[in-house]
Amino acid sequence: MTAKVLTVAGSDVSGGAGLEADLKMFEEYGAFGTAVVTCIVTFDPNDRFAHVVEFIDPEVVNRQLESTLAVHTFDTIKSGMLGSVDSALVLAEELRTNELPYVFDPVLVCKGVGTMVDLKDLFVDNLVPLATVITPNLEEAATLADLDPIDSVEGMIEAARIIHAQGAENVVVKGGARLAGEDAVDILFDGETVTTLRSRKVNDKLVNGAGCSFASSIAAGIATGLNIREAVIAAKEKVAHGIANCLDNATGVASLLHPAARTQPSPEVSVTVD
Repeated sequence: MTAKVLTVAGSDVSGGAGLEADLKMFEEYGAFGTAVVTCIVTFDPNDRFAHVVEFIDPEVVNRQLESTLAVHTFDTIKSGMLGSVDSALVLAEELRTNELPYVFDPVLVCKGVGTMVDLKDLFVDNLVPLATVITPNLEEAATLADLDPIDSVEGMIEAARIIHAQGAENVVVKGGARLAGEDAVDILFDGETVTTLRSRKVNDKLVNGAGCSFASSIAAGIATGLNIREAVIAAKEKVAHGIANCLDNATGVASLLHPAARTQPSPEVSVTVD
């Protein structure tokens, strides 16, 4: 039977991130994906491709969510940029009424915008406790855990433990290219065991969509029968190949190539798990 995955996220017209990235990654697992649009991210070519984020009316978000949940029976739900308090509360209410695995990418900052969306308290109170897997980057993990900026693996582990105590079943803190060193490091904490995933950084480019794609890959992995650890490792591998084969564009932030692990795997990519 074909797995079905729902993403609740923003639309990124560059194609590298947001629901566009999610749907591409779902396809790589042979899963059928649908999307609820929470906002639309565009770029101003006359102002250094500055991001412009336009939020969808929460009533429309709610109508989308109710519609797609009525049309399909899903195996997993994934969320990315929710944008507004009302949209986040709508999603939380729907999640409380079902027991579907939920992968929560707690987007608090849009790459290129540089400001935090003030949803931290709402996330901690309403969505973190519902998460089967939560996938914050370093900045998001520090914000959710009320820590100083994270610059070490030890800091990532500390944040993961705090966020797990807030109610998330599994925490993946994404170090990626932002953590200093030769390796891109991510941490998985399931409440008992810390698993460290490493892959050699294959370039020094800032790549749009890596975080979105990591979370959506985990969601698709779970939907297609992988356990959490297997899903996280598979996601790490797919995203690493996508980064290695990223596409340059006019914005200056490269676009992840989602099918790269399948179509043009990089010999430089190797994931180690401790």
